[in-house]
Amino acid sequence: MCGGNLLSKNSNLSCAKCSFVNYRNARPTVTAVILRENKILLTKRNNSPFLGWWDLPGGFVDHGESPEEAIAREMREELGMAIKIKKLLGIYPGTYPSATEPFYVLSVVYMVEPLTKEFGIMDKEELKGFKWFKKKELPPRIAFDSNQNVIREFKKVWK
Repeated sequence: MCGGNLLSKNSNLSCAKCSFVNYRNARPTVTAVILRENKILLTKRNNSPFLGWWDLPGGFVDHGESPEEAIAREMREELGMAIKIKKLLGIYPGTYPSATEPFYVLSVVYMVEPLTKEFGIMDKEELKGFKWFKKKELPPRIAFDSNQNVIREFKKVWK
């Protein structure tokens, strides 16, 4: 804040000149698990990190937004999809990779039901496409360690 050097203190950064501390806390994200005819919806990433990899739909929670508001907004922005939250599946820690400094995320994961029959890619800068996958046909390259954990855990209860 004052232009002083930041020093590493525990997992945070403290200013050598003033009392500013940069708490490097996990950043909240939201993720949707959407099933149709026993297939899960994955989106294909169109930017880094994980360009071209498959991903669960979702994104970052905006300032002042609840996770429920964030997942509804993300589904609208990415897929033009109105949703109904069926249940909270869990909260998963993860890492957002970066060339300079990776940071931690906490992903709030919901099982959601589309209320929109027709939907598609709304944000072509962010997404290349989407596809429904059967449990036994899931692609090997899933973006983000948190999403890999979500899918691994979900497969245990997916019938």
